[in-house]
Amino acid sequence: MTGTSTEPEAQTSQSTSASGVPKRSSQKNTLHPSSANRDDPEGRGGAQILEVTEKHGTLYNSIPCMPLPVAIICCIFNIVVPGLGTFISAWTCLCGCKTRLGAPAKAFGCNLLAAFLQMVSFVIIVGWVWSIIWGMNFVQIATSEDEEEKKPADPAVLLVE
Repeated sequence: MTGTSTEPEAQTSQSTSASGVPKRSSQKNTLHPSSANRDDPEGRGGAQILEVTEKHGTLYNSIPCMPLPVAIICCIFNIVVPGLGTFISAWTCLCGCKTRLGAPAKAFGCNLLAAFLQMVSFVIIVGWVWSIIWGMNFVQIATSEDEEEKKPADPAVLLVE
């Protein structure tokens, strides 16, 4: 009997571009190896996704982690006058607020560039929408940083690292 099998074939799906080249995913999946054996007694290689991390660009990584009240004020400024909150947040990079870039001068320059582009593209409404989204990012980053500070350290994670 050729062509027949009792084993189900594993199906993989991979998105490709128009030229047939596989697209790169901007997400990183963390798998828990012990859950594969527990959930999959037949050993077909199942795994559980524990965390999805997105990769962001330079402009997003230059957003400073400001105190929550400052982030809310900058968000309101970005809604009222596009780019003003981003301009103010650029100065907080030089005042000690942390960014994912690490270099305060580079983060300052990127935020000034983003503020300028938001102000210039306000005429075609794109800058205003971008400015509002940027303001929401200020609050989201400030809130997530507050939650991480309040969360107790996990001893299992400390042993792995």
